[in-house]
Amino acid sequence: MIAEVYPIKRMPRRFGVFDYEIPAGMELVRGQFVYIPFRTGEMMGVVARVKEGGGRGIELKQVRAIVPNLSLADAELGLLEALAFDLAQSVPALLHTALPRPVRESALRTRTTSGLSLTIPAREAPSVTLLTSHLGQRHEAFVSVPDLKRSAAIVATYAREHADEPVMVLLPNVRDVRLIAGRLTKFDPLVVTGEESDGDRFRAWSSWRKRGGMLVGTRTAALWTNPKTGAVFVLRANHPNHKQQDRNPRLNARDAARLIAEQFHARLIRMDVAPSTDDVRTCAAGSLLGADWKPQTTVLDMTTERIGSPHSFLAQTTMRRIEDTLAARRRVICAYNRKGVSRRLQCGDCQYRFPCPKCDLGFVVYQHVVRCHHCGHTEPTPLSCPRCRGKKLTPKGFGNRTVAAALQALYPEATVSCIEKGSEMVAGDRSDILVVTRHYLENVYDAFDPPDVGLVIDLDADLSLYEPTYRATEQSLLGIEEWRGIAYGCRADLLVQTEVPELFRQLLTDPRRMLEDDLKTREAYGQPPFRRKMSVDIRTDEPRERDIALRTLSERVASVAPKTSAVQSDALELSVPPEEEQTVLRAFSTLDDRYIIDTRLLE
Repeated sequence: MIAEVYPIKRMPRRFGVFDYEIPAGMELVRGQFVYIPFRTGEMMGVVARVKEGGGRGIELKQVRAIVPNLSLADAELGLLEALAFDLAQSVPALLHTALPRPVRESALRTRTTSGLSLTIPAREAPSVTLLTSHLGQRHEAFVSVPDLKRSAAIVATYAREHADEPVMVLLPNVRDVRLIAGRLTKFDPLVVTGEESDGDRFRAWSSWRKRGGMLVGTRTAALWTNPKTGAVFVLRANHPNHKQQDRNPRLNARDAARLIAEQFHARLIRMDVAPSTDDVRTCAAGSLLGADWKPQTTVLDMTTERIGSPHSFLAQTTMRRIEDTLAARRRVICAYNRKGVSRRLQCGDCQYRFPCPKCDLGFVVYQHVVRCHHCGHTEPTPLSCPRCRGKKLTPKGFGNRTVAAALQALYPEATVSCIEKGSEMVAGDRSDILVVTRHYLENVYDAFDPPDVGLVIDLDADLSLYEPTYRATEQSLLGIEEWRGIAYGCRADLLVQTEVPELFRQLLTDPRRMLEDDLKTREAYGQPPFRRKMSVDIRTDEPRERDIALRTLSERVASVAPKTSAVQSDALELSVPPEEEQTVLRAFSTLDDRYIIDTRLLE
């Protein structure tokens, strides 16, 4: 008898199983862990299947031993095989990523989460109970929630009412995992972020598969399987950090969660401040849930509001509301996701825009330097134009430093601070007015301990509309709802400054209709979710070699999947119809690891 074994090792995508002879008296089944000879050493592997045969005249090495008390159920191994194919990765490489290394039991430590209280206002308790009841009646649902605190309350209520079900909770960032796990200690959650030692990870993995309970983690946890899983919660479900962007495997936890739910017949529950266009397509109308968790919101038309204002970036209504909030001794958050003094530097004579010499993107202007926010390259502020030698160098657009300076001039009695990535400001900053980027939302704001803020202002809600992506409408909705979630948590009002007020009023009052219209537009133009975006690049220092290899691959894909369109620029980008996805993925499976493949491009 012969065992086909997946080595638990990073291997090129072209490699799969290796044949080993099964010694007399040893019985193996699919999913069993074994020790195998590999090259000049020994390593662990997982049995893919057992078959009849004698090796076709080839002398096979023998399986050394069975690893005691370690095996994967058929459904678990099948899930990992399906994920590997979908990601254009080898199964051995995905097993290496997914499975923690066994260690001696004495080296293992216990859980380390600290217990903190989880309470919500009494007026919200009926909504949480009702939402949880609806979730128990559905196989898939999306729940609109303003923040992590309310998400934690729903997860806790569900876990209490379904105490016999293993529950998986996936979050996009380590900080989110720490915040939420600290409030769910009543359920003794297993926590995995990828930062644990081998011992801690192996203990958590073993406990999750044997005893179930609750698993809280980042996308690393999405590869941990338990056939008895009853529900998979994906919190902050539309956050881009659910996707591994810069190295293999380029896993998206949303996709893994769907496969887990399908394979193990578990509930799939996504939560975020608002649904995405994809959520509207995949969830029936009755499965898009949410409560009336909305603060007082005012949409301001900047085409009229800036008339007569002392600063073109502040509406007259905004200025009055800031004065009233400060007079009430409450603080103000001004959200503006543009750093620096101004957005770019431009020559007034020849219109030269000063690109970064390393990555060719535009510099952002600070007080004495210009900095590229893409690669980090920094230079002293130029004194003349390198193209025409002109001296008329003009800053264009507003940065958060300019906005902060204007607010300080308008309200000299107030203290004004900028909170951004790299700044020295921390969560305990007590300034009256905080000018913040998304860094505040991601790394400073704590929904479980919100600051005393009376007014939240989105200074330029239109920024997402100018991004070169088909997701502009969706991202505008998600962005405004995130700041509205902060306003709700702080019991503050929200002001939205925009030059397209009708669009934002519709997004805030009837988001489903707007996203359904967005779906129709995407379908008409062949955009996701109706076609799947993939990209392929190649590791080489020779531009000509790269161009030839990508062009050859494009021709090969066209020959086997004629409906797939390809565009070659910085990389080969493919737009694949659903009926040709499997064909394209099979073509990818034969490529060597010089090719860098992203099978679900996140744009």
